[in-house]
Amino acid sequence: MNTETKPTTKQERLESFIKISRSLTDTKKLGKNGELDVYHLTIIKSLANNFQGVAYTGINHIMKFIGMSTEQSTTKARTKESLLRLQEMGHIEIYEDREMEISVDNLKPANNYFIKPTGKDEEWGFSKVFYKDIQKIITMKSDYKPKIFATYLNVISYMFYDNTGTDKNVPISFVAIDTIVKDTGINRKSVVEYLKALCEEDILYFIHFHINNSITKNYCTRWIHREHTAEWAVPFAEYHYKIDKSKFKGGGIGVSEE
Repeated sequence: MNTETKPTTKQERLESFIKISRSLTDTKKLGKNGELDVYHLTIIKSLANNFQGVAYTGINHIMKFIGMSTEQSTTKARTKESLLRLQEMGHIEIYEDREMEISVDNLKPANNYFIKPTGKDEEWGFSKVFYKDIQKIITMKSDYKPKIFATYLNVISYMFYDNTGTDKNVPISFVAIDTIVKDTGINRKSVVEYLKALCEEDILYFIHFHINNSITKNYCTRWIHREHTAEWAVPFAEYHYKIDKSKFKGGGIGVSEE
């Protein structure tokens, strides 16, 4: 497999990212609103990118930040419950004071708090979530952004990065659609729709190969690597299916629903 250093991987190393524990990839296991909790945690961690490692935010502020109306009491209640669940699970700590000595478990929508991500479970493995991708997802015109983010997280969690600087492992994902469905609990039709939306918004880039008459496989990179996606995907497809690319039945750009 070609291990030559790619210009886009060099560019990517200059990008800022946050760590999301791989234990949070299976959002279905987190309960009914698991994808909302992980989305909120991601927002908080992005806001906490400062010397203190603390986000000064609250219910109304987070809702405004992600483009949600603060007029609906049900949405406020859902946001509040999500933040409290994250604290109960140990992923964040919520304090009333800057010194972070007075913890809070009764949030008022209009108030901001000092919220500190704990980094729970990250030592056991994490996914890189780049700020550019977060910003693009936040600004998408969709009422289903937490589910879109859960789908995105599932894809990028299968991209493995080589910290040696040699690009031995190229950042490509070939997770199956059915795996995403199983891990998120989102129905298959919606997962396909969200994957296509992530591609349309220049966040993820997909190609697919028709390996034979019964197998079609998707391969995905972040948008920055789109010029290398096919180049990186071919050796994996040849290895996994024990077939030379000259014998593929076809393929194309975009998400295959098969």
